[in-house]
Amino acid sequence: MAPVLARPAPPTQLAAVLVGGAMLTGLAMGLVVGCRPSSPAPGAPATGAEVIVAADGVLCDLTRTLAQTAATVVCLVPPGEDPHGLRLTPEQRQQLARARRVYITGYGLTPQLATWPGARPVAELAVPHSPLLDPERQVRDPHVWHDPKQSQAMVTWLAQDLAAALPLQAAAIARRAHTMDGLLGELDQWNRVQLATIPAGPSGQPPVLASGHRGFASLARAYGLRELALVDGMSSSLSLRPQSVSKALQWLQQQHVRQLFSETIPPARALQRLSTLSGIAIAPKAVVVDGLAQADPSLPATAIANTCVISEGLGGRCDQKAAEGIASRWRVIR
Repeated sequence: MAPVLARPAPPTQLAAVLVGGAMLTGLAMGLVVGCRPSSPAPGAPATGAEVIVAADGVLCDLTRTLAQTAATVVCLVPPGEDPHGLRLTPEQRQQLARARRVYITGYGLTPQLATWPGARPVAELAVPHSPLLDPERQVRDPHVWHDPKQSQAMVTWLAQDLAAALPLQAAAIARRAHTMDGLLGELDQWNRVQLATIPAGPSGQPPVLASGHRGFASLARAYGLRELALVDGMSSSLSLRPQSVSKALQWLQQQHVRQLFSETIPPARALQRLSTLSGIAIAPKAVVVDGLAQADPSLPATAIANTCVISEGLGGRCDQKAAEGIASRWRVIR
């Protein structure tokens, strides 16, 4: 079985597959902005009477930033943990049972919550045309936030739904959503500039983003990269059989891969083995695929760090200082 290789859609198909930046228009109109409530320190949980559950790290950041102190936002998956493997504790089940809203990403990111009564799959509802990972089974990429335009769509949907749940805070939520939308637009432009510095492959082919598992299909589609998932494309387990290793090595050579990217440091054994046999180095810093970085758990900060690791690893440049203002302004949204 060949590795899974995501290629950018041809120009004639872009209108059909790309999710445009969902701009916040009607939500903010006609709403009177009230006094700003006191806010917790960045990263501290909101403490309002209503309980809102946000399953994974990215949803947690978006929901907390929108709601602030208007609700107690409970995050089930902390930064650095894998949402795919979430196992609910008795306390978490109680929090879910009394929550006014339960937000999940959907698309299979948190399987245990897929059938939770009343759970709202934000990515499925806001980004219905996420990249297809398996056309036959209609499996789509759950990691939609790696494309800031798709994150804008999530913010728009969340803001509208939170405003319905917290009507007295609708004006403040709309104001915050407008700010978040603008910062995500800036992040998209910054990403585009950095990733455009990556040299093209032979015959002008798009650069290859090679990692162990599929996690960057949305980013690859947005910025003209090709995603190569080495372990996902070769095996249904976390290890590779000898014949799969041989095929993976052939693909790495044929695709002229410059560097491999790992979700963990030290890397998983299968990826380390491919690196050793192929002579292709693994990036010294890990990429964050399934949630938020532990060092700075916000969507913009995580995205900025990922972009720099990828761009520099593939021979491009990254002006991280130019993006510091995006992350810092996100942190102080009130």
